Order: sequence, then C-alpha cells, then structure tokens
Amino acid sequence: MVAKYTGFDGNVKGRRPTMDIWIRNAEEVSGLKNLGSWVVREQRGKTSPSVHGTGRAVDLGFTGLKQGRKKCLALIKLLVANADVLGVELILDYTPKPFGRGWKADRGTWQRYKKPTISGAPGGKWIHVEVSPELLGNMRAVNQGWNDLRGIVPPTV
Repeated sequence: MVAKYTGFDGNVKGRRPTMDIWIRNAEEVSGLKNLGSWVVREQRGKTSPSVHGTGRAVDLGFTGLKQGRKKCLALIKLLVANADVLGVELILDYTPKPFGRGWKADRGTWQRYKKPTISGAPGGKWIHVEVSPELLGNMRAVNQGWNDLRGIVPPTV
C-alpha cells in the first residue's frame, strides 16, 4: 500500500509524547541514537521550515557504534518493510555517494539523488525519519506497531 506524504504541516509548541515513544522504540530495536527530534528551525541549507518543528521527525545516528552502518541499514530495511504499521512517510539516508538517497511513502521506493539535495550528504552518519500525524495521534497504535515487530502481545486494556 502506498501512503501519502504529509511533509511540513505546521510547527507545534513542544515534543509529542507519541513521537518520544516511537523514537525510544527505534533506539531499542536498532541501537542507533537520537540526534534530535523536535526543534523549530529551517531545513539545513534552505529557507523552508523543517519537519522537525512539527514534532514528527527524528535524526537517528550511528557514529561511534560498533557496526553502526550495518545497524542503520537493518533499521532502514525494517522501517521500509513496515512503513504502514510504523507510520513512516520519509527516510533520508545521508551516507551514500554521490548525494545521499531518500525513500518516500507516496512513491514507495528509493531515489538516489543526482545533485546536492540534502545537507550533510554524502557521508552523514545518520538517517532522518518522518512519521505520519495520523499514527502519532494514537498512542495505542504507536505501541502496537513496535510491539508487533517484537512479537510482544500487549496486555488487554
């Protein structure tokens, strides 16, 4: 199923608790580290607002981690394969040459950038992930998605 891409839909006044849970799960599953989530700012090297300001984006890094890139690629694979259940709308991978790559839910595939498109590429040791506002509006859905991937059956409420 190909989903829509929301992009920037307005800044929020603070962190989203559901995104904090999403991030904590991503860290636990992958071993990557949260390099930053909610902050109101412009996109790096551009004048348009960053999705970080919406509280729906996170940068997950692998600098200094043993087999960091391998762990990152495993997380990327997991996120793409389970984009619907995890609400993933966009993944930017800054490492590949010549200019990084991006995966978007509305096209359902990767695009290798042929010109400078994302600041920090090539060679950046992190990925940027954007999550759907619909998923983040439902704490139960956030937890259920990650729990299903771990094979955990949540208690009945």
